[in-house]
Amino acid sequence: MSPWLTVVGIGEDGYKGLGKNARHALLHADQVFGGPRQLALLPPCIRAERRAWPSPFSLNPVLEQRGAEICVLASGDPMMFGVGASLAR
Repeated sequence: MSPWLTVVGIGEDGYKGLGKNARHALLHADQVFGGPRQLALLPPCIRAERRAWPSPFSLNPVLEQRGAEICVLASGDPMMFGVGASLAR
């Protein structure tokens, strides 16, 4: 099975501050998960369905999409803290 999940660290500079690989993943995603503030940083060229995290927080909505092209937006360094580290566990 090919990779289906990409975790993208997005800063206040939004989409324009992302690298080539992150932009490519977002452009080809079926769904993008993130907080409302992070999702609002994406330009209209990102046509994926935007899904805000549920409250209370749960990773289940992401895990239920295994097999689709999914991006998860996170603030800062997502693999050291937060959602990226949680998904890796």
